[in-house]
Amino acid sequence: MKIILSSKRYNYLARVSIFLILAALIVGMVGCTGQYSLSISSTTGGAVTDPGEGLFSYDQGTVVKLVAEPDAGYQFANWAGNVDTMDDAYAASTTITINNYYNIIAKFDCSNCR
Repeated sequence: MKIILSSKRYNYLARVSIFLILAALIVGMVGCTGQYSLSISSTTGGAVTDPGEGLFSYDQGTVVKLVAEPDAGYQFANWAGNVDTMDDAYAASTTITINNYYNIIAKFDCSNCR
């Protein structure tokens, strides 16, 4: 069964359709907050205690505190990976500003291994 719409109804439906499409596009653009992932791991001899180790998601511009703690007989060496927005890559406690996807590794040295 065919439905024949009057030109008035057709124009109304066309306007409503365009409005709904534009509304969906605007909501989609506003919903894109710029979330990025931060992957954190460590070498043998310690662990990242804040925020922990694993994969985390943050909004763009978020400043994340990183704390690495060495095991007995080890000392913190440095942070490795994407450290370009990190405050101090040689401090066990530092911050990183999230502006992209990051892979960070806390490195530890053995102080009693010789």
